[in-house]
Amino acid sequence: MEKKAKVGLIIDDYVVSKQIRELIDFSLTSDLYQINCLIIQRTKRTEQNSLFKKITDYIRRRGLKKFIENALFRVILQFEKLVLIRSEKFKEFYKRFDLQELNIDSVIVEPNVSKNGLVYSYTTEDLKKIRKRGLDILIRGGSGILRGDILRVCPKGIISFHHANNDINRGGPPGFWEVLQKQRSTGFIIQILKDELDGGDVLFKGRIATSFIYSLNLAKLYIKSNIFMHKVLEQVFDEKAELSVFPKKPYAYPLYSTPTISNQIAYVVNTATHLLSKIVRRLRSRSYRWGVAYQFCNNWRDVTLWKSKIIENPPNRFLADPFIVHMKNKHYCFVEDYDYRIQKGCISVFEIADNGYKEIGVALKEDFHLSYPFIFEHDDAFYMCPETHENKDIRIYKCVEFPLKWKLEKVLISNVSAGDTNIFHKDGKWWMMTNICSSGLGDHGSELHIYSSEDLLSDSWKPHKKNPVIFDSEKARNGGLLYDSEKVFRVYQKQGWDIYGESSGIAEITELTDEAYEEEEQFSVEPNFFEGIKGTHTYSYEKGLIAIDFVKIENHTQ
Repeated sequence: MEKKAKVGLIIDDYVVSKQIRELIDFSLTSDLYQINCLIIQRTKRTEQNSLFKKITDYIRRRGLKKFIENALFRVILQFEKLVLIRSEKFKEFYKRFDLQELNIDSVIVEPNVSKNGLVYSYTTEDLKKIRKRGLDILIRGGSGILRGDILRVCPKGIISFHHANNDINRGGPPGFWEVLQKQRSTGFIIQILKDELDGGDVLFKGRIATSFIYSLNLAKLYIKSNIFMHKVLEQVFDEKAELSVFPKKPYAYPLYSTPTISNQIAYVVNTATHLLSKIVRRLRSRSYRWGVAYQFCNNWRDVTLWKSKIIENPPNRFLADPFIVHMKNKHYCFVEDYDYRIQKGCISVFEIADNGYKEIGVALKEDFHLSYPFIFEHDDAFYMCPETHENKDIRIYKCVEFPLKWKLEKVLISNVSAGDTNIFHKDGKWWMMTNICSSGLGDHGSELHIYSSEDLLSDSWKPHKKNPVIFDSEKARNGGLLYDSEKVFRVYQKQGWDIYGESSGIAEITELTDEAYEEEEQFSVEPNFFEGIKGTHTYSYEKGLIAIDFVKIENHTQ
């Protein structure tokens, strides 16, 4: 086995967050690198034990106004922490770990700190200590904006997170301004640090849907991004990997910092108002309720959506995720049929004709939730790949008697939580596009993963080299497939600020190989075609009939 690359981890203390501890654990699984040195930053500020001295020092450096803003912000965070740790998914998010138990080689350094306490520069003596370890790269996991020769002390520099989209948000606090400004997504980057703040060489970018509570947004951002530091480090030290740097562009936004008191008041008011509206809707049995509409047209590009006719939702149910199948001169619409009373969906079928529609019945029902009935044809037979993330697998069913009798044909991938899977044949190979959450949070809206196989019923689907090929909550999740001659078009969803499926878009798949994936956006579909709707996320067309879904707030018992 070849010698592993040596990685150093810059931290402020031996007691660290769960995310820092996970980076070490990830490195232990790697054949390419290992975190084998801790760089402990010691400053006069970190050595102070007296709370009074810490407060007076902060006021001296940053001013009384900044101290008050920071103190109030910490109060908000502490309150939200008490709420967040009650969640099963996030109960250990704030857990702390003592790295001294791991017996990792350590270097104690005392960087020079600027008057405002933000910029750290290392002394010549400290740089010598680090060079002696023969480290290949450093991970920034501690405080301070690092400047000077520390950026060049290792052959591959210093790699660091910036928990925001650096094209529009530099500074901090991470994940806050996106919530306050109600942005659709919250980004993160992994970069090799340069002297310009958050202006380094970006090796990876990701975006998740913005949550309406800051601490929840922050937790999701940290958890989702953490595993990708490990993946990027593996690429850095893999001689066969193609490591690309994202192009830079001018930064035209302010440098963000701790929110002012007025910002914090606005955040508290907005959050409380939004939360209250959720509670009131629930008490009134009102919710985001999906529906399906259809329209006969010549092609899927040229259609006036407001002319579509609605399939009425039955009481205590909603219909969504329409997929059109044309069979023996008839159109059938397969949909997710969700029952509020049992909080589970099945797959139902409607026949649609010029004079209206009628419900045919249930095509597929399981003990677990079903949705997104993606249907495709192979060897004169119909197959369905519904979403079965509750059962943690990707499976296909074969039609025995159209349209209501289907049998389980094959579990293609087991032990995976995947949403909205597309399967199609192109260039002599089967391709699977699916939405998987790398972190285990169950977020199916941010990452698009691709697998391929020579055989549809294979036991071994090969993951794409660049998975996830898209990491962006505004375009990763699938909403169907469309065809035009030999061209394939992917329908994608755009997640919104605390709303799933806010809008959708169509993109042509321009390159699909084992090594690359590219798509080119054609147009977007905004939720403006019916009065009062809040979102739309699926778009289907087959031989003269288009179907689309939409969501609005209404009483689901009616």
